[in-house]
Amino acid sequence: MSVKLFGVSVYVSVPFAILLAFLLVTDRTGLMSASILAMLIHEVGHLIVMKLNHTEPKAVKCCLGGILIIGSRFCTAKSSVLIALAGPIFNFLFSFAFLFLYYIFESDLLVAFAVVQMLLGAINLLPINGLDGGLVLREILLRIPKCNVQLVSKYVSIAVSVGVFTAGLAVAVKNVSNPSLLLLGIYLIIVNILKT
Repeated sequence: MSVKLFGVSVYVSVPFAILLAFLLVTDRTGLMSASILAMLIHEVGHLIVMKLNHTEPKAVKCCLGGILIIGSRFCTAKSSVLIALAGPIFNFLFSFAFLFLYYIFESDLLVAFAVVQMLLGAINLLPINGLDGGLVLREILLRIPKCNVQLVSKYVSIAVSVGVFTAGLAVAVKNVSNPSLLLLGIYLIIVNILKT
């Protein structure tokens, strides 16, 4: 399904919508709402910095692989890095805002929202293809003479993904009710091995 918001085409795939609905319905912790809010804030961060850099987005695609913002204009390496970092920075800023609100209202829900914001921002900074940190790594590698950017970024992505998987395995062994980091590691490894 596709809609137009503020002149931007927003495409949501059916599998993405079904998965999102399933997660919302089956979530007993309430953290799915916090995760969706964190994703929205993250993407809005990207969109605001794109607008400030005069790189108007042409489309936003929501599919099982993630959320992809497609720009309609060429942007410089500096702009690309700023746009990539904007999402995680917005997550960190909102994390601090939720913590500040916690000290006023003393609601554990606000702490959960703050933690989810912080985690989403940190995960997106990892130097893995498909994440914001991967784009920053790519821009750095492009500055190194005679560097095979595609090969180096692929190996770094796989190595960091294996690290995420290992951390997820350690967490899953101690807390079998939370395999999310383990599943993220598996997903990242598969995506980066299959990516050509």
